[in-house]
Amino acid sequence: MFAMLACNIPGIAPTLSVNDQAATAIAATLQAQTPNDSDVTITARPSFTAIASQTATRALTQTITPTFSTPMLTVLESTNCREGPGQDYQVVFTYLENKQLQILGRYDPTNYWLVKSAESGSGSCWLWGEYVEVSGSYWAVPSVTPPATATLAPPQAPSLQNWEYFCSAGQMTITIEWTDRATNETGYRVLRNGEAVAELPANSTDYSEVIAMDTGESIEYYLQVYGPGGTVNVIVGKLTC
Repeated sequence: MFAMLACNIPGIAPTLSVNDQAATAIAATLQAQTPNDSDVTITARPSFTAIASQTATRALTQTITPTFSTPMLTVLESTNCREGPGQDYQVVFTYLENKQLQILGRYDPTNYWLVKSAESGSGSCWLWGEYVEVSGSYWAVPSVTPPATATLAPPQAPSLQNWEYFCSAGQMTITIEWTDRATNETGYRVLRNGEAVAELPANSTDYSEVIAMDTGESIEYYLQVYGPGGTVNVIVGKLTC
């Protein structure tokens, strides 16, 4: 009896997992669309968003603006500031160590910097780069054409005040005195028979020497003042022992 009953009880289908149910549904759909059981080619491909590529593109398109700071110059040791970039130009002012000045321009051929100067009548002057240190955005300052070199006048001739000499025992002693009237001289020279025998600093006003000189011998002296603008000679006189 139990065997007969077992044969007549309806069978219980096994429970399918979610994945198996999905696979069954897909297979049924494909079979319904292809009654002749022909193969179906699956052409769908997964799509991915290129996040890294988009991020890199955004980074490359960003504009980077450099930070600008005022170009400055610090004097490392006492240095002349001139009217132009070179020693042919007049000195405007001498700046001492640690002085800081704003840079306005540059002239690379002679390594000079144009700086803002309250001491200059034009408001600026030129400092040699050998004795300075630059900072800030000095690379951004323009290259400046130097001014024309001024034609300098020669220094004014000295005015002789007195000269005297005397001879004794084969020697001659001479003293020359003058008034310094020049304001742009580099110095003075004393010439004896056309040859320089002494170099004197600017603002000098006298000179004396003792030389060997025989009786009847003659000698001629000149006083010379010189500077960037030229040289001026003044004859002292011809002396005879």
